[in-house]
Amino acid sequence: MDLRDSVLSCIREYGMLAGADRVVCALSGGADSVCLADVLLFLSSELGFRLECAHFNHRLRGEESERDAAFVADWCAERSLKLHLGSGDVAAYAAEHRLSIEEAGRALRYGFLESLGDEKTRIATAHQADDQAETLLLNLLRGSGLKGLGGIPPVRGPYIRPLLYVTREEILDYLRQRDLVFMEDSSNSDSVYRRNRIRHEVLPVLRALNPMFSTACGRTARLLRADETLLDEMAAKAFVLEGESAVLSVKELLALPEPLSSRALRQAAGVFGVLPEEKHISALLKLAASRKPSARLELPSGLTVRRQYDRMIISRCIADGTFPETELRFGAWTEIPEHNLLVFWGEKTEITKIHGKFTTYFFKKSMICGNIAVRPRQESDHLQLPGRPGKSLKKWMIQEKIPAAVRDSIPVFADESGVVAVWGLGADTRAAALPEVADTVLVILERT
Repeated sequence: MDLRDSVLSCIREYGMLAGADRVVCALSGGADSVCLADVLLFLSSELGFRLECAHFNHRLRGEESERDAAFVADWCAERSLKLHLGSGDVAAYAAEHRLSIEEAGRALRYGFLESLGDEKTRIATAHQADDQAETLLLNLLRGSGLKGLGGIPPVRGPYIRPLLYVTREEILDYLRQRDLVFMEDSSNSDSVYRRNRIRHEVLPVLRALNPMFSTACGRTARLLRADETLLDEMAAKAFVLEGESAVLSVKELLALPEPLSSRALRQAAGVFGVLPEEKHISALLKLAASRKPSARLELPSGLTVRRQYDRMIISRCIADGTFPETELRFGAWTEIPEHNLLVFWGEKTEITKIHGKFTTYFFKKSMICGNIAVRPRQESDHLQLPGRPGKSLKKWMIQEKIPAAVRDSIPVFADESGVVAVWGLGADTRAAALPEVADTVLVILERT
């Protein structure tokens, strides 16, 4: 199989051009990109897409950078290909954002490429099999997990890598056969970059042991990506999205093997663009295994994890849920905007005027001390419900499994002597009365 056939096979196997009618080839002027652009030009009529090229000048190599840009412009003009030109001061960007030159160059280059695309455009980059081998080795040096060892994917969003299973040697043979000229990048021999040391010092040793080492790395990366995909699909079943939160069942999470439970937590945090470190995952698993039904953990980038009995909830940091104290006026409706509630405190006869969804507590007015106010709970709050022993409001909330994160937001109705009612729990026996003997009511109307 010649190189063009290999590229065509790769494009078809991974559906690289599905739904696309335009391909923008990233053309640096080096051997790999010249080869890719030439092959894509040859295949464009057969596969029915329009080929364009893009060149980004990193402004790192002075005259050499300008030489490469001029070469690319001439190359495209000779073939009547549309060329998109971009440039950026990579060194300045790296210093400003505290990045390495490689990281800064990648950020600016990919930002430029992505500005050229739309839903029917694919961006082709010239990553090849030797690049894959270098990437796998670099990630291995970093102690990467399965995802990193999966290397460079053939397709990622709008990006396609049709040369990924072609070696550098095959590319150079193709260029010689086609008598195609390309530019040499002098920075590729600079040993200050780790990738270059891998390329020039490590890979030759490995190829001496296995001449097909790059091909073997490509095969390994493909297998590991398949494993990664399967594990991701399994882990994704461990959490659901509820509004702006990712929710996991503690019981189900702890029943998973650790590789899946830790992966599920990473995915859940990843919904918010946060990649937790190993220490954070360990802390989250300890939180899940803890006997404490209510606990909280802060993750980087403003992410909060709350344990609520058998639920673990991951979300952006939220306010503590407290609200200002509001005194109720007897015989009038009072609005509690923080809870979208209307509250009436007055004569029992007013009950005939109530419509909609509401909660009603009945009292003897003579047992109410002063005025009633609605407020968040306080540490000293005590509640005794009919037929049940009295206890602190905190213990009631724990017993009723009210999540710790919402306890401060529950309206408490209190007079000068203490709690008279708690929304969702009931009225305190001190002032509560049966409907037939009560003379006043507290009505809570939920607005819809």
